[in-house]
Amino acid sequence: MEELLYYKMDSTCMPVVKFTNKVHVEPPHVHIRRQLEEFVLYFVLSGDMYLREGERDYQLGSGDMLLLDPRREHRGIRAAACTYFYIHFYHDGLEECRASADDIKNQALACRFASLQADECAIRKLPAAPILLPKHMHVSRPGTILHLTELLEQVKGSHYNKLEHFQLNTGCLFLEFLLGMSRELTESFLLEGDATLTARSTRIIYDILTFFQSGYADEITGSLIEQKYGCNYDYINRLFKKATGKTMLAYLNELRISKARQLLSDGTSQISRVAEQCGFHDIYYFSRVFKKYTGTTPGAFSRKCC
Repeated sequence: MEELLYYKMDSTCMPVVKFTNKVHVEPPHVHIRRQLEEFVLYFVLSGDMYLREGERDYQLGSGDMLLLDPRREHRGIRAAACTYFYIHFYHDGLEECRASADDIKNQALACRFASLQADECAIRKLPAAPILLPKHMHVSRPGTILHLTELLEQVKGSHYNKLEHFQLNTGCLFLEFLLGMSRELTESFLLEGDATLTARSTRIIYDILTFFQSGYADEITGSLIEQKYGCNYDYINRLFKKATGKTMLAYLNELRISKARQLLSDGTSQISRVAEQCGFHDIYYFSRVFKKYTGTTPGAFSRKCC
């Protein structure tokens, strides 16, 4: 099986932008031959770009991103009209890797899965899990291209306004762009045209996790899950438990209690109101579930936080 190039980026290290710009080139312009000490990222808005890095050729079009490595020489191989952003940047924790497409897919989905299970109340520091970045990727959805383009415009604006702490602000904006590309990599695996039962079940589980994150305050029943995803509840519940280690009800209750802890922490919300906002329509049941997962009652938790 062919190995693909991708990057692992240390999530606790901020990228440092050296310079950036948006340019338009016309023939007979051909990209110069060079090898730099920093990484270079290209994001093409329109036209075509033809590059060679090492022994590999790349043809980039609208919506394509390419990350060039400082350990290899790169150069243009053909003249063409093109409008694109470039970002030269440093990052001490950016590691080039090779793996099969399945391995990269499993890593990306595991990262998404872990994020969807994160308990906001238990977060005290940045996660150590690396950010997975594509070496070369095409973004096809117009809304995503627009969002990424707007981010790069902000990166360029922040870099050139040189207000106080502009390097930090520029790095944060560029990191947001890189996170967007990492999410696109994961989405590409979730949306790929694999029609196998395993692939379909994986997508359903991730869809359910995402649905719970946004709909936890609503009444969610087994019948609703069956109707929404067109599957037998007991069957998908077994797959869900195999993937997460929890039944759907246990996961949903943990999520709801995590949200309730957030609302109770400010000491301004009534317990009955918090219960309702977190999907519990019986305050006594809410109290039992809250104590099961936290070891204390909602009232005692609220008083302690105040």
